[in-house]
Amino acid sequence: MYTRVPRPVMWLLRGNAAELGGDNDEPPFTVELESFYLSRGCVSNAQFEAYRPGFSRHARALNDADPAVGVSFRDAVGYADWYAQLSGKAFRLLTEAEWEFAARAFGRARYPWGDDSSAGTAYAWTLENSDGRCHGVEENKPSKVGIIGMIGNVWEWTSSLHRPFPVVPGDGRDALDIEGVRVTRGGGHTDPIAALSCSRREPVSEATRRPDLGFRIGRSL
Repeated sequence: MYTRVPRPVMWLLRGNAAELGGDNDEPPFTVELESFYLSRGCVSNAQFEAYRPGFSRHARALNDADPAVGVSFRDAVGYADWYAQLSGKAFRLLTEAEWEFAARAFGRARYPWGDDSSAGTAYAWTLENSDGRCHGVEENKPSKVGIIGMIGNVWEWTSSLHRPFPVVPGDGRDALDIEGVRVTRGGGHTDPIAALSCSRREPVSEATRRPDLGFRIGRSL
């Protein structure tokens, strides 16, 4: 039973019209998003090891509550599929539109907490305060919508192929049967806070495994 394994706390966000983009030389655009759940923090070592008991923790993320890092895109998809089968619920990775909507916390500020980078110490593990390592996935102060660690600690896989904006529903960018470069979001513990934002998107090959790259899961309502 899925209640017998360490599992992420899921958080509901009500759907709305989301104004996204506006960074990385990408135009801003508006898209209608349905309500969805997402894990309050990234998937931790203890949670990932319930799926893959032989998982080798990275030296920068050794604690049970630290994010599972060094996982490829297909590793992350595999966890979501396993948890979906275990729970009987359709868990998956977030689309990048869902990710940015959650990070923006119903606003248009640069960060989930506002535009002041100096206020980020309580919300984000970055170059300035991380001591060069990952920290527990729920150690930061949550955003005003209750989500933790959308900026810093680890970059996060999304299900979206790296394609130009705008996002058009049904455009195929979240198809899992296509291999390609996927969008990662959020920034990691070695990135300066000034280089990060809710809208920054980075292309990463599906096979990439890095000590600053993890994931969180979601599901439709």
